[in-house]
Amino acid sequence: MVRPRSDRYLHHQDGRLRNLIVQCTDDIFAAPGNATWKRTYIRKVSPWKARAATWVIDFSYDPESWNDWGVMVLRAFPAAIGMSLCFWDLTEATLENSGWYAPVNYTFWGTAKVWGNRLENENLGVGLSELANNHQIYHVLKPRHLCFLNNPESDQPYGITVRAVDEWEFEEKADRHRNLDYLFVAFSGEQFPNSSPEHMMALIQMAEHACREAKLPAFWISSHCMLETTENQVDVYRIADILRGAQKMAIVVGPSTKADTAAYTATDTDTLLRQWGNRMWTFPEVLLCPGHSIRVYNRAQPTSPLTITKNQFAGRVWADSGDVELSSQLIDHYNGTLSLSRLELAVLLLKCLFARETHTWFDGDHSYALMGLLRLRPQIDSTDTPFQAFARISLANDSDSLLERAISILPVSQTQPFHDFSDAYQSELWDISPTCQVAAICDNDTVVIDGAHGATIHWDAFYFLTYTTGLSWKRWGATKLMEYQFILFVAGIALCASRQVAPGIILILVYIALWLATPNLVRLSLGGKLTGVQAALFGFEGYLNAPTVERAIFGGNFDRLGWSTNGSPLSCSRINEFGEREGLDPYSADVNVRNRVEKAKHGGALPGQMRIFTLVDTYNMQMTIFEAERPPSCVFLCGAEGGMRRAVACSYDFTTQTMYRETVLRMPTTSLNRMDRVARFRFGLRRPEEKFAVRPAVATPV
Repeated sequence: MVRPRSDRYLHHQDGRLRNLIVQCTDDIFAAPGNATWKRTYIRKVSPWKARAATWVIDFSYDPESWNDWGVMVLRAFPAAIGMSLCFWDLTEATLENSGWYAPVNYTFWGTAKVWGNRLENENLGVGLSELANNHQIYHVLKPRHLCFLNNPESDQPYGITVRAVDEWEFEEKADRHRNLDYLFVAFSGEQFPNSSPEHMMALIQMAEHACREAKLPAFWISSHCMLETTENQVDVYRIADILRGAQKMAIVVGPSTKADTAAYTATDTDTLLRQWGNRMWTFPEVLLCPGHSIRVYNRAQPTSPLTITKNQFAGRVWADSGDVELSSQLIDHYNGTLSLSRLELAVLLLKCLFARETHTWFDGDHSYALMGLLRLRPQIDSTDTPFQAFARISLANDSDSLLERAISILPVSQTQPFHDFSDAYQSELWDISPTCQVAAICDNDTVVIDGAHGATIHWDAFYFLTYTTGLSWKRWGATKLMEYQFILFVAGIALCASRQVAPGIILILVYIALWLATPNLVRLSLGGKLTGVQAALFGFEGYLNAPTVERAIFGGNFDRLGWSTNGSPLSCSRINEFGEREGLDPYSADVNVRNRVEKAKHGGALPGQMRIFTLVDTYNMQMTIFEAERPPSCVFLCGAEGGMRRAVACSYDFTTQTMYRETVLRMPTTSLNRMDRVARFRFGLRRPEEKFAVRPAVATPV
């Protein structure tokens, strides 16, 4: 699908779609248009009186020499004229949104594939979506079929009989002391394909041999005990329960049929076992197998089985998967020598399962393999994508909010898959406390989120803000003296011209005194600590230093606006001489950030590539520089970590009514004081790749 390059956003006042217009630095504005949004230049929005007053001290807020003072004094005269002539400047700040951040005016009207509430699922009708939310089936209590040994007391091969367990129990009900003891036989379809009668015969012969050596009357093997029925197709995802009920486990290996190469024609047991262990479905079998040791039977050496303990599996068998440390922790957990939390367990299992190969039955097989290791098991939905399968299992089991925590992760790279929880802030998933809830699972790998605090970002322009510095007669008097000092000069000249020299000279001297004092009057009038300010989030493309942005919004630089210490991975900070951590200008402090900013000036990024943006938070008086593919139109505070809030910054796809994660920033917890909660909204971790029209986007001075 080819769409025109036109991003849109929801206006915070009426919720209507508007074309996205982004203010940007002059260099980016002059560069060729290559974005999916319109661009405009950055404007100053402060009143002319404030600009004229602060122009006096903009040369040097903190003068260090007489040259600095001289320039400021020379500027005081024209500034006084400007302030006197700006009586017509009626620019006044209005209190927007009662002083709060601009809200996210969003209402989700769509439906979902699976809702978290069962009553809402009933409205969807009976179908796969309803079955997908069925949490009533917990475990398979026993196998449906077993391979029973003929003449089980003998050590010689007498063959087997495949029987239904219910039938066997009915015949043996007179013997109440007869236990359902069986051996679980594991193998790989890569080494023993079902399509080869020769391989199947060899597999069953070795399984029978292993069962007789284990002194058990029956064994379970998937090739013969899972018949082609609907129930057994579901049972493939509950093999873990059959393994839990077994008395012992044995592994049968043989030369692989995958390729006719030296790597796959090896016959030594260790090589064949590593091939077996590289398959995804074999991983939970080792974790859940009973006992602390496993016997491995090699087709090339059937009479010399290898005995290997479970705690040796990671280093000896799974080294090729690259997760020896993680898998060894899981073995220790299931052996009872190490206790992992439920959240740690789920995260480690996902990493290990996705590191292994499999021939998929359904797209969600990796998550369904995880399902066998958890308590609640939703019924299989063949239409599930890998993400949907993971999300449904998370909703069914997730008292630890695995999915909600994953939303607040900032991926290390753009291509990082959803099951990789690596965080650019180097935090673990359990370090994040979610503050929202996943309410439903939708199509296109999206979910519905409820309860997050949200705010809209203003991209088209700054606007003049209300702020207070506390009541002060000195500040009021200094303001009036600056505004009307030029009148003293005019009156003094007029008196001298009318031959009233003495009064005129006095007025002129008073004016000169005020003129020389203008820099201090400006500081007194416009300076001071802010006691309240309109909360707003402004954004622009590119980079500007903090004094320039403060002049554009407030009229002058009083060193109130600074850089966040750790608001994004590009943030920089240091410990000052007072032992306090303070934010630094990333452009000056980090050569890597400087190179990225300089590269962005030439407009080299194409749609889908990362660009440089800056967020201005007036409530916390902080600026944060970050990278994203698109300018996010709003932020949602979805989690807390390290004493700050995870702000998921999202762009809006109006075609699907979906908020897509562009980046994750860190904002102070005090932001919650001026931010509304957002009702249900549709959310996606990553926007799907799109095709764009060939015509370039034109930068327009809106």
